Amino acid sequence: MNKEKNRVISFPVVLGIVLTVAVVSVLYLKRLDRSVANNTLQVIRELSEHDQDRIQAHVERAWDSLVYMHGKLVSYDCGSIPELESYMNVECANSDFSELYMVAADGKVYTDKYMVYDPGSGSMNNRIDLLPFFEGGKERVVVRFDDTVDKAGIGKECILYGVRLHDFYVDGTEMSALVGMCSLSSIREELVLDSFVKDGVSRGYSAVIDKDGNYVVNVDKTIYLNQKNNFFDWMEKSRENDSAAETIRETIEKKEDLSFYHKDAEGINRLFYLMPFESEEIEWYFLLSVEESALLEQSREFFAMSVLMFGTVLIVIAGILYAAVRVRQKSMMEAAQAKARSEFMANMSHEIRTPLNGVIGLIQLMERDFDREDAKKIMRERLEKARVTANYLLSLVNDILDMSKLQSGKIDLQSEAVSPETITDAVWSMQRSNIENRGITFVVEKEISAPWILGDEIRIKQILMNLVGNAAKFTPEGGTITLSVFQEKEEGGRVITTFVCKDTGCGMSREFQEHMWESFTQERNEISGSVKGTGLGLAISKLLTDAMGGEITVDSRPGAGSTFTVRLPAQEAAAPRQQTQENAFISGKDGRRMRVLVAEDNELNAEILKEILESEGVEVLLAGNGAEAVERFRETENGGVDVILMDMQMPVMDGCEAASRIRSMDRPDAKKVPIFACTANTFQEDRERATRSGMSDFLTKPIDTKILFRKLSVQKADAAETGA
Repeated sequence: MNKEKNRVISFPVVLGIVLTVAVVSVLYLKRLDRSVANNTLQVIRELSEHDQDRIQAHVERAWDSLVYMHGKLVSYDCGSIPELESYMNVECANSDFSELYMVAADGKVYTDKYMVYDPGSGSMNNRIDLLPFFEGGKERVVVRFDDTVDKAGIGKECILYGVRLHDFYVDGTEMSALVGMCSLSSIREELVLDSFVKDGVSRGYSAVIDKDGNYVVNVDKTIYLNQKNNFFDWMEKSRENDSAAETIRETIEKKEDLSFYHKDAEGINRLFYLMPFESEEIEWYFLLSVEESALLEQSREFFAMSVLMFGTVLIVIAGILYAAVRVRQKSMMEAAQAKARSEFMANMSHEIRTPLNGVIGLIQLMERDFDREDAKKIMRERLEKARVTANYLLSLVNDILDMSKLQSGKIDLQSEAVSPETITDAVWSMQRSNIENRGITFVVEKEISAPWILGDEIRIKQILMNLVGNAAKFTPEGGTITLSVFQEKEEGGRVITTFVCKDTGCGMSREFQEHMWESFTQERNEISGSVKGTGLGLAISKLLTDAMGGEITVDSRPGAGSTFTVRLPAQEAAAPRQQTQENAFISGKDGRRMRVLVAEDNELNAEILKEILESEGVEVLLAGNGAEAVERFRETENGGVDVILMDMQMPVMDGCEAASRIRSMDRPDAKKVPIFACTANTFQEDRERATRSGMSDFLTKPIDTKILFRKLSVQKADAAETGA
């Protein structure tokens, strides 16, 4: 009886529980749908703001570029329309615009392609009329512009960027606006929407429309077949053809945000979100659309996940706690890295501005004292100080570039005969004055069994300079720094060269030693608190040592100094052939001075290089761009140019193209004349591009005159041996 009663009682209880669960589930699902819809709308709003900000920034950069070009065109002081078109051609080639148009006050359009469009003429040249875009006193314009030639059956879909000009005349013609054209892809690339993709199919899209509903650009490239598309026309053709289009038009006129659902002709219900651009000069709306099914699926998935969560709450909580600990650790690490970067930027600002201020100050002093009786002595002293300061500034920039190349694996190590003894002596010579002026004793110890090894002298010296420089910074007055080098020979002509830098400085804590090889890290203590630096020296030394197949270790304790040990494996090498340096460079056996063709578009750089070469007896031919360099070489007799110094980046024709054309000439010396690439771009891909174009060697800017004359001496010696 009790069992039956229990069953009777249990059934209503179970039924009540089931009904309660069902009601709660239904309410939860509705609430979840509403919450998901609100959250989704917020996400859509944020996506729209993100893409809109990117597009607006892109448009403003384009306007700024046109304003900058106008300033340059004004500075050129063009005397004729052809001269203006020529300068426009150069500026267009160096910009992101596909075409540049100069719009005259009478409506004529002058182009960088040396064509003139006249809207008032009856020919095909009347098809481009740009002056109406600036009606109403508009200062800046951005619109979609479809340039079509109906009879030819061709057309281009572009974005037109324009800025109004004031008081700009060329040969008596008033110019009213400067216009640049870009492909639609320049805006389309700023549209990103990958949050609503299922099975590789996107259920959302983003677009830009104008105030009349015309699509300016759409992320879906297939929507354009060189024909106009209108958002309002699409809505009127949809299944729900009511007054929605008119309401949207009114909202757009008011420049207000708008979101709504709308069912298209295929019966697909979509959520639309429209947002005006903040800038009054950009008369566009950003449009984003997502299928309702994508939103509903998310709420169903959330419900299923919630049911599963109730059964695994303990595991989830444990996982959340674990994840929270990991997130906090990561956050602390990121905060530490951010702090290190912040300190690095502050240090770099100090380190760069200080020598830069010194150089500028020295220049001002030299200008002031230029006419003094003892000016020569004063100028020499100040020039020496400026040179030392500029070299220090260059070393800072090199540190940053070295880190970038080392971390990306693009460092290019040389393999040539180097002397460990010479390297050690050079470091001692360069650091001696700095160290001894601090009241520190500097000792060098050498035990060398292999006087020459294969390696990269500059990089080895860079490692030692970093280590000795750090030792000098963190060793107090009265201390000692010892730089030692010794070697261990192995089988097969291999030798391990070990450099040891030992100091009696403040030492390093064990905690800092765990992070000492990381970028931007420096330990602060009572001695180092006032020491400024980039925090890159040890990181660069570690990466360089690893790249050479060696190892670097440290033994340090606070208050007991530090000992850095660098072990570099290498192959023994023969002593290199000694090159004699002469004051005059003679080419071949005919007694003619060496002739060097210098291709450099920067007039100041060309002038400096010309004077340096001529001071050593070298005859110099100058070319202002690659095309001119090709012609200057073509005009010389066979063998008339001994070496070509070719800048890689020049207007009209770059250095690589010029080198390739010289190599392809049908004359004996074109295939063998040495061509040295001269550029500030020192990455491996730049070297490879120079080699592919036919260049013989590589000189990095700023050009080291010692290296330049050493290479010229080699060419002179080779020419003398062959009797060229």
